[in-house]
Amino acid sequence: MVSSKNKIALAAFELSLLHGFDNVSVKQISEESGVAVGSIYYHFKDKDEILVYMVHMYLMDNFHEFKEEVRNFEGSFMERMEFIFTYKTSSFIQEEENFYASTDHEFDYKKYFTLLTNIYHQNPESRPIFYELHDQLYDFYYKLVQDAIKNGELRDDVDIEMLVMFIQTIFKGYIDLWVYQPNFSFKKLVDANAKLMWEAIKKQ
Repeated sequence: MVSSKNKIALAAFELSLLHGFDNVSVKQISEESGVAVGSIYYHFKDKDEILVYMVHMYLMDNFHEFKEEVRNFEGSFMERMEFIFTYKTSSFIQEEENFYASTDHEFDYKKYFTLLTNIYHQNPESRPIFYELHDQLYDFYYKLVQDAIKNGELRDDVDIEMLVMFIQTIFKGYIDLWVYQPNFSFKKLVDANAKLMWEAIKKQ
């Protein structure tokens, strides 16, 4: 059962995809969520607090699920990397897709990533969540690379810190390219980046 706070955050998220967060009113969130305005202010002191909760729910909460799925994925290091590439635009936002299945709106991955980028730039109060997410991602990828070296999948002279920075740069870059350069297919971007990554780190 979805809590009132999550209903409010889900409604704010849906409306933000359509109009941008700054253009959404508490009254609209109330109408969309079915939660009275007074109840919204019981849970959140203002709209900025709704934003922080919403971003935390769609980034940090899903990140913990993401880590578990990657850990439970059986495959080589590169198969895991390819799984992560695809996960960025599938399981990572499965919860949002399920929500949209019960509405008249079609979920748009590109709007999702564009919205998060806009929130980061336009709402500084949300930035610590983005910083925390990427710090945790760094630690998570670092451990994956360490394990792959120990298992003999990668060269033992790989600079782990540099490789992890490279991985994070790739994951950030290919999504931006996919969003803003539509003539590149998602599969082509994933295949190209995975191939180049493997060429750089495979055992000779």
